[in-house]
Amino acid sequence: MADKARHAQKSHKGLVAAIIIIILLAGAGVAGYYYRDEVVKTYNSVVDKIMGQDTAETTATAAATEQGNVEVTEPATVAVDPTTQKAREIVARMGENEKICQLFVVTPEQLTGVSPVTVAGPTTKTQLKKYPVGGIVYFEQNKADDKSFKTMVKKTKTFSKTPLFIMENGEEELFTYEEQIKTSEKLTKDSTGDKALQAFKEGARVLLMPKNLEKTVKRFADAVESGELDSLAVNSAVTDIIKLKISNGIIE
Repeated sequence: MADKARHAQKSHKGLVAAIIIIILLAGAGVAGYYYRDEVVKTYNSVVDKIMGQDTAETTATAAATEQGNVEVTEPATVAVDPTTQKAREIVARMGENEKICQLFVVTPEQLTGVSPVTVAGPTTKTQLKKYPVGGIVYFEQNKADDKSFKTMVKKTKTFSKTPLFIMENGEEELFTYEEQIKTSEKLTKDSTGDKALQAFKEGARVLLMPKNLEKTVKRFADAVESGELDSLAVNSAVTDIIKLKISNGIIE
């Protein structure tokens, strides 16, 4: 540490001395030969003064460093809370398609293309693997009876790699946690994904019920690939969604 300080001081002194030499030599040329001795004396005096001050400062710094009196400040480390850290680790293991799909809460009909959906079978399993959405919202048409409905929801949960938001009363609430995270309006008329993309750009993190899930997911994937949508923005949004699921006990 002391050697580095002395090296820096020497470099500084050399630069100052060079500047002074240039200025004084210019002055000597103007003033003429008569003043040469006076210029040299002035130069030596100034350099001696600078060298003396720098030497004193360097010596003091080196001594303080060797005695441990100079505190070396390390860069501050920002603490990350456990929930955020866990969410980041989960998101880091996701592929791009999975991240994009996590943004959407859909009906079982939008997921499977079957209407109405009253059971969870191979189609539900296959589609959840292809489009691992963030959540599913059920309406009255999905409830043949209480027992079969509970069985359907339970099986659907087992088909999903990442635990789902489950909204069982779609008529009353499309998304239970909208007070905790910004949510879009219903996108049931958006068959291209353009409105969903615009809602995301405007800050919505959970996108509700796009009319055509396949085209909407593709629209987002194309936007990321073309640079229209920053993949870091998707990562940030999905991290917020996963944090919300952890905070509410959906992800343990």
